Amino acid sequence: MIWLHIISDLNKINFKLLDLNQDKLQQFVSLSIKEVWLNKLWDYYYTFWKQDEITWVIALAESHISIHTWPEKWYISLDIFVCNMQNNNSQKAKKLYSLFIELFKPKEIKDKFINRNT
Repeated sequence: MIWLHIISDLNKINFKLLDLNQDKLQQFVSLSIKEVWLNKLWDYYYTFWKQDEITWVIALAESHISIHTWPEKWYISLDIFVCNMQNNNSQKAKKLYSLFIELFKPKEIKDKFINRNT
């Protein structure tokens, strides 16, 4: 079975246009997880000094998503890992990743798609 782990550095993000308030982002993530048929178990969301300085970890039945923002550097770190012993969820992870890219609109992306075999 192949499990997909996507690790991405999203650069040159315009946080002023993004307007990352907690409610809006949490709604986006919940809807995106449902759209790709993954299962959210719990999450931990922490806002630092400003509302767009966040760290967020979302536990999925299929593994996890983590989001860390550095507005002063115009940067977001995004980590998506999905696994399942019965199904290959790689396409779900890729779709979820594309939804985050559409939301954050980075001008520069450095990513790694790692196939983690069992």
